[in-house]
Amino acid sequence: MTHVNKGWEQSLMMSLFGAEASFDAGVVIGADKACSLVGYEFEPGWPDVITNDKGEVTGKEHGYTQEITQYGFEATYKETHAKPNSLAGLAALILGAISSTQDGAFTAYKHLITPVPIGTALPSMHVEHLKGGLQYKYTGVMGQSLKLLGEAGGYVNMEAALLGSGTRAVSATAFAAAITESWLKLSSMKIWVESGAEIDITAMASRVQGAENISSGTPDDMGTVLKNFDFTWNNNLTGQPGAGGDGVLQGIDYGRRAAEMKLGFLQTSGDELAYYTGQEVVAIELNLKGAQIDTASPGGEMYYGLDLIIPRCKIKAAPLPQGGVDDDLTQEYDVEIFDDGTNSPVEIIVYNAQAAYMS
Repeated sequence: MTHVNKGWEQSLMMSLFGAEASFDAGVVIGADKACSLVGYEFEPGWPDVITNDKGEVTGKEHGYTQEITQYGFEATYKETHAKPNSLAGLAALILGAISSTQDGAFTAYKHLITPVPIGTALPSMHVEHLKGGLQYKYTGVMGQSLKLLGEAGGYVNMEAALLGSGTRAVSATAFAAAITESWLKLSSMKIWVESGAEIDITAMASRVQGAENISSGTPDDMGTVLKNFDFTWNNNLTGQPGAGGDGVLQGIDYGRRAAEMKLGFLQTSGDELAYYTGQEVVAIELNLKGAQIDTASPGGEMYYGLDLIIPRCKIKAAPLPQGGVDDDLTQEYDVEIFDDGTNSPVEIIVYNAQAAYMS
């Protein structure tokens, strides 16, 4: 009997450690530049532009021919149990700027990821995917958007939307090894909210995992009442077809970028509603600290984790208590993110054992 290919028989590799030297140039694949991914959902699409002659006089009722005018590539990468490595690499691709710091001599690193300044180009990467016995390489792949979300008692979920030049080719390149890491779970996360004059964003070098880094006083500790969170960064990418590109995009540029944040809490007081009615400036921090990274060398200060900081935002919809007679009441922060003039509007810090991304 003929073997029918199975959905689990697939492999995916991205050049998370090495960005393309120039857009659509590809990367020489090796362990120094790329890694395989595991525990994901990934369905690439080819949104090609097709042209036929049915609108022209051909003497034939149904026309005669068609061709591919423009090649396309798009995909969404998802992890229902997000891991630090894939999060750091894709966040660096999508936001664009990354600065990495080693924990002394330990095999442990802190990666500060922020949006590139307006006018600065975003990086692009090389992706290879094997499914149904077909392996394709895609170059000129850029990050459209990043979503982080989770429910109390569960894990951080990640979604990264990708847009590519359309360049694709059959490949037989060997897949680099995957990185083994623990999942990021919400039970290891702490959440703080600070308002007004006591907002004070700690300098990167002085930040502490598992401790608040947004206040000169005592911020609201919301960890025990968190229900869910949902954060999105969107680059609003558009392709530039240009001329002379042999059917692929000549470039991909970002538009006016956007960030969104929602937080759901059990309702305990009227403080949050007062933040809304007074249109108070608020800072938010989600700080996740997991297991120690370099366990072979006890004494290291870094742990697998994530720190998401929004330095300046305002609640844009009244967080009124919600729920029925027999329910625990809840309320939702739906915030508008702003620029405080000093810090990046969004900061994502990832801790793991990889030295560099998009380098």
